[in-house]
Amino acid sequence: MSSEQDHTIELHEGVWLDLNQPIFFQSTDGKPGQARTLVKLRAQEEQLEVQFSCLDDPHWSSNTYTEHNTDLWRQEVFEIFIAAGNQVPHRYLELEINPNNAFFAAWVENRSGQGPEKLTMLTHEQHGIRHSVETAADHWKGSIHIPLALLGTDNSAGYRLNFYRIVLRDKPADQNWECAPENCDFLCWQSTLSGDQPAFHRPKHFGSLRIATGQE
Repeated sequence: MSSEQDHTIELHEGVWLDLNQPIFFQSTDGKPGQARTLVKLRAQEEQLEVQFSCLDDPHWSSNTYTEHNTDLWRQEVFEIFIAAGNQVPHRYLELEINPNNAFFAAWVENRSGQGPEKLTMLTHEQHGIRHSVETAADHWKGSIHIPLALLGTDNSAGYRLNFYRIVLRDKPADQNWECAPENCDFLCWQSTLSGDQPAFHRPKHFGSLRIATGQE
């Protein structure tokens, strides 16, 4: 399996779509990751619902962040970056969730395409996103309900987006551990091909999403 494929998602309103790509790819070089990640989507009642399963993760209980809008990316997370429109976005919504159901939401300004230049945090009251998490012995899963109005009033051109996952390879010896290339894999639905160091904020590599209504 290669990361060089068509990353265009066509959704029909009210119908679940399984991405049918259990293998995400290393952000650095696009090689397949080992841990499986399942994602399915549905657009319904002016919301985009994302259900995900982070499989092959016996170490999820090592995650210590429990408060919303904290530095969740320093440990294991599932992430969504999304923006309205069909062009490479300079501003997009960054959403993160961890196995403790801690949630991060912020607008990212990234005009250089190389990383965040400004973050505007959103509280739960501001974004209106519903989220939940369930855990098991060797995996964790959850759902995220994104109000489409949060992304703009004119979404006729579709969306650009990517999905990400940070996953531990081994149980950390220190409870204050942080993710790094030495202990974690940084995986992408569509690899950002960032080179020597993993990096998710490369919007030119976002895939595309189109939602077809009943009238189309």
